[in-house]
Amino acid sequence: MFGLYPAGVRWSQTYTASTDAKSLQKRLVDHGGCTAALFHQPFGVQRGAVIAQRDGLFVLAHMIEADEAEIVVTPGVELQNLLWSFDSGYSGQWSGRELQILTGCPDWDAVLKQTSDAFRRLCGTVQAAVDGTLGKPASRPEPTLTIDDDDVPFLPDDYLQPITLAEIQSCDH
Repeated sequence: MFGLYPAGVRWSQTYTASTDAKSLQKRLVDHGGCTAALFHQPFGVQRGAVIAQRDGLFVLAHMIEADEAEIVVTPGVELQNLLWSFDSGYSGQWSGRELQILTGCPDWDAVLKQTSDAFRRLCGTVQAAVDGTLGKPASRPEPTLTIDDDDVPFLPDDYLQPITLAEIQSCDH
């Protein structure tokens, strides 16, 4: 159905959904932290159309219009090429700086750990979406920062107030 990808079978996980690809895409975007994709086919025709992506990984559907979608989770093209290089013994062609730029990781151990963790998480998310159990993640209350104004005698007492972390970050440009 999907064929092999450059990184090998170790880096692909297939699913059969009882719903169509567009409905699955909506679940993944609304509740799974994924970004919607435009159904492009980065690996070629009949190798899957990307319905969603997250952390450099793709969720591909074999046929967009099928009533029961055949799905695969696999790394994106750049990550596929890096993983192929590593598995084929060409990891020495990539410097630490190149790995840092491409993946945010300083070395191969970090790349493999980060990719493996992201792959496992996305596979769990896709499995939940396929099963119909993927719900909106619970939101945590935002922490508030208390301000110690004892060292600021020249400000009025009501000048400093506790503010949320999100408010601080929105002003931090």
